[in-house]
Amino acid sequence: MEQHKERAEKPENKFVLGLYIFFWLIAIIMFSFHFIMENGKKNVLEEELAKVNASIAAAMAEQERLEFEFTFFDSDSYLEQLARERLGMARPNEIVFRNIAE
Repeated sequence: MEQHKERAEKPENKFVLGLYIFFWLIAIIMFSFHFIMENGKKNVLEEELAKVNASIAAAMAEQERLEFEFTFFDSDSYLEQLARERLGMARPNEIVFRNIAE
């Protein structure tokens, strides 16, 4: 009979066990919340990185286009094209045909 009384849990032990479980549950919930928040931040940062990379790619394409235009506009062929189209000029000994119907 005495052994049975020793095995019976005291109310204080149940309370301590309940507190122990409660604090572990709080710790698990906080860790889970932290993990979810960090994962969300990671997703946001990955989206920002993708936008920045797209912006960089667009800027590099624009730079390439501008470098090509700069090279073209600085060339003799562009000056010749302007002279022909806007000024109606031609090279020496070149035959020019004009449309009289216009």
